[in-house]
Amino acid sequence: MSVKVCVLASGSKGNCTYITDGVTRILIDAGISCRKIEEGLAPLGAKLTNIDAVLLTHEHIDHVYGLHTLAKKYDMPILANSRTAVSVDVKMHTDIARKQKDNFDTGFRVGTADIFPFRVSHDAACPVGYVLTLGGHKVAYCTDLGHITDSVRNNVSGCDVVILESNHDLHMLETGPYPPELQARIKSDVGHLSNEQCAAFAAELALSGARQIVLAHLSEQNNTPSLALKAVQNALEQSGASASIVVAKQNAAVGVEL
Repeated sequence: MSVKVCVLASGSKGNCTYITDGVTRILIDAGISCRKIEEGLAPLGAKLTNIDAVLLTHEHIDHVYGLHTLAKKYDMPILANSRTAVSVDVKMHTDIARKQKDNFDTGFRVGTADIFPFRVSHDAACPVGYVLTLGGHKVAYCTDLGHITDSVRNNVSGCDVVILESNHDLHMLETGPYPPELQARIKSDVGHLSNEQCAAFAAELALSGARQIVLAHLSEQNNTPSLALKAVQNALEQSGASASIVVAKQNAAVGVEL
């Protein structure tokens, strides 16, 4: 069974990803407006009324911007761990905390998809990534993390498709307009992954079987698609590994299929 992964939007202005095996349809995050989500889903033959669940990674606004409207207009599960759910309810005036799965932290099933959250290192209440097993394939979503922890490595290794943060080019960040305090936050262990950090991990993932890697959450101010892509391509070449690499965009959908 084929699996489609489409990053509808990725970056500091909003994040949303659609994953389906043709039976179960899942969104990860709703950081853009409902209208933009609908517009992104339409070419894929999907609608928000068909979504089986929305999985939230954390409560930062670029991941939950459209959630208030989505929760009001559509009757679908919006799933998060308990700490994230409470933080989202406070920020977005929603009421999702009381509807959460008791087994969220240990994994659960939505339709034909087995879903396993894993902790990542970021400055949010309880941020997570996800591994979804569906259609005979494993898909990992792993952005907004300051460094590659054992939790990340153990969960993401062996996945067929990985959506992986490649947030900033270190030189651009250090010579750009951001104040020292913001630079320090981005570079910290609870900040965002650099191109170099992403590239090193991407090579590991390719060696462990990853066939498709989507570079995501690129900073418009401190990165370029060509720099992110070149860093990963160089790391793959040096390691002798191979994988298909594409770069997600802020204002256009980017998809891969297995």
